Amino acid sequence: MIEIPLRQSWLNTFDRCPEQARQERLGLVTTLPNSDMLRGNLVHAAIEHCGNMMMEYGAIRCLEAAPTLDECMEYMDSVTAQLSSEVVEWREDYEKVIDRARVNLTGWYNDYLPKLGIPTGVEQEFRITLDERDGVRLVLTGTADWVEPNRITDWKNPGREYAQWEKRRWDLQSTVYCHALGIPSFALVAIVNGVVQETLIERPAGYGEALKDLCWSAAGLIQSDLKVWPMRWSGWHCSPKWCPVWQAGECRGKHLGSNPW
Repeated sequence: MIEIPLRQSWLNTFDRCPEQARQERLGLVTTLPNSDMLRGNLVHAAIEHCGNMMMEYGAIRCLEAAPTLDECMEYMDSVTAQLSSEVVEWREDYEKVIDRARVNLTGWYNDYLPKLGIPTGVEQEFRITLDERDGVRLVLTGTADWVEPNRITDWKNPGREYAQWEKRRWDLQSTVYCHALGIPSFALVAIVNGVVQETLIERPAGYGEALKDLCWSAAGLIQSDLKVWPMRWSGWHCSPKWCPVWQAGECRGKHLGSNPW
């Protein structure tokens, strides 16, 4: 039996551009840590701390299980130096990044935490057999931010709010998580400058069956001896700002340079 592991984040890359996914899978390129990632990582770390405290004390303290906002801020501050040291590309000043992270955490704590129940899992990893055919097993892996019995919630810290109809129609992460954890309801929570946008997504069983077809299409390329996979030039991702392949001077970057526009 040949086993092919497929991580949720890699599937998102494959969906955007198969050639980028190929190079990342082979370790030819990697996304360099930047200040946008730092902002999200700081907020994620504080929310994870909050959720872990709620699980630890929930059975005794119930809805009062959450630590205070000040305690969450203190935890975020405690990991700031380490996470900041990993940044390679600063797209904003350090002070602005930290300020925005603190504003986003405050917005989440005040406006969204009251809607949540005590989680059953925080940063919950999964590894499941997605499907098997002709001696090949597809294994799906990923990490869910916040899991409750009837809903999965994921935190984003983008530069702007999402078009919600697009996420409901095309979001792949929700399909992967709902199928893997057997929970059809997914909440995509974007925190933008302290404002919380919640997009509720339903992914019944049919989406999981469609996911298998997508993953088999990826598996076919993985098993092939192709030196280059299909490239996609359309969309925000195909730019020197976002694509590590371009940043490495490959694909379009080989011909157009690092600042073509």
